[in-house]
Amino acid sequence: MGRVNAQVLRPGDGVLFEGGYSYGDSDLEPGSSGSAGHPIVFGSYGQGDAVLAQGAWFVQNDLTFDHLKFEKTLFGGSQSQGTSNDITVQNCDFSLPAGNQQLGLFGNGSGWVIANNTIENTGLSGMLLWGEGYVVTGNTITNVGLYDAGYNAHGIYLDASNSLIAQNTITNFSESAVSARYRASTIQDNYMSGGQIGIDFYQTDSQAATSHWSDNTITHTTAAGIYVSDDGDYTLRESFVITGNTITPTTGPLTNLMPTSGTYSIFDQAT
Repeated sequence: MGRVNAQVLRPGDGVLFEGGYSYGDSDLEPGSSGSAGHPIVFGSYGQGDAVLAQGAWFVQNDLTFDHLKFEKTLFGGSQSQGTSNDITVQNCDFSLPAGNQQLGLFGNGSGWVIANNTIENTGLSGMLLWGEGYVVTGNTITNVGLYDAGYNAHGIYLDASNSLIAQNTITNFSESAVSARYRASTIQDNYMSGGQIGIDFYQTDSQAATSHWSDNTITHTTAAGIYVSDDGDYTLRESFVITGNTITPTTGPLTNLMPTSGTYSIFDQAT
């Protein structure tokens, strides 16, 4: 892996790892960015997917990760060193070893596409996403939040505005399937089962808009199918359109919605 990390890659370049082989000497650390329409691509060739046993870490833009297996977290962007934007993670597998205290995927930036991945057996959340404009579709997320940290134990921890979470299957999560903290989330057509809450919201964003949560199937929750809290960093002011969800809790209410200075539009819920 050190040899790959030392390469000076240019927009449009690709690095393919041999499928079925495990690369464990270090994490993958791409040192340069692609450009719009010309990402730098990391993937596999041959039989099966290559294993990146130490995960990945980068603060670059316009990168694609395709058909790789990760046994530690993929970190894109940094709280201290800057964002990573226009990143695609697709057709990858994140399966972490027993007893880990890690995320599957961490993103800090904008314009990410996270599609058709499998994330399982994470000590903390399956994904932790900061920034804006994420598109998260077609992923399977299961057995997440296994480490009893008392926080960060969601399927998707969404600290990002204007983001789409759609057509994912999220099962066996410690806290919430999707915990939205920022404005204007669209959460639709997901299957969520086996945790405390299907969808929750805490006003961590100083701005407000309208979040749309529709046509989700939420089953076997123990605290609430959908929960909107008034215990965020700011006074609750987001508006919500909540429609067409099918909610069948094991215990607890279908919805638990605190008063907001925004509005609620709620209709066509089914049990």
